[in-house]
Amino acid sequence: MPHEELEKIFSGLKPGETVLIEYESISSPELLLYLLSQYSKEHKIDLIVDDIADTLIEFITRLKLTGLPTAELEGTDVIKIGGYQNVGKVIGAIELDRYTLDLKYYGKIYERWRAGRDTVFNPVLGIHKIFLISERNEAIRLIRNISKFVGNTTRIAFYFINRKTLEGHMPEVLYLLEEISTTVLKWERKCESVALRVIKASNHEICGEIAVLSAEDILSY
Repeated sequence: MPHEELEKIFSGLKPGETVLIEYESISSPELLLYLLSQYSKEHKIDLIVDDIADTLIEFITRLKLTGLPTAELEGTDVIKIGGYQNVGKVIGAIELDRYTLDLKYYGKIYERWRAGRDTVFNPVLGIHKIFLISERNEAIRLIRNISKFVGNTTRIAFYFINRKTLEGHMPEVLYLLEEISTTVLKWERKCESVALRVIKASNHEICGEIAVLSAEDILSY
């Protein structure tokens, strides 16, 4: 069953993982965020979104146009990074300083929110936008800082990346992100279905898995 295949992938992820989600410009990544949110709700996993440069409102707007409910995402906890449109419960905001992140300040916001919680889901939306305006040395510094969070067992981080924007601008950034990530997922869409493929995994039991869902499967999740 499609739902079982998807849940096998989600449940096969381990605390401390950095998960890279590669999507195409036409693959509707908001649908995967919706599914991840629904899964976390069903399994009572706290979720916090890192919203970079107003990406969350873009996702929610498109979800509304598909007819999917957005109340859960509109009420989720958010760390706002750049941008100006506050969506969700913003528990802290960080300005982009010279096209990079103040990760010490970010860490303080995250740790204050996380205190007393079990391992959480942490989708990170729009980080490729930072890379697109970064110089090479700044991009490498950001990748190094992201790698420091690998193994942080308080969370499972999901970095949503528009693959082609990085391939066309700074392909080595994409390759380094794939290298430091513990799991790499590919999100694809055809008009009649979507698919989540596991192309790299720290858990060998889910490596190579694929979940294919129809529009009806998504609506019923």
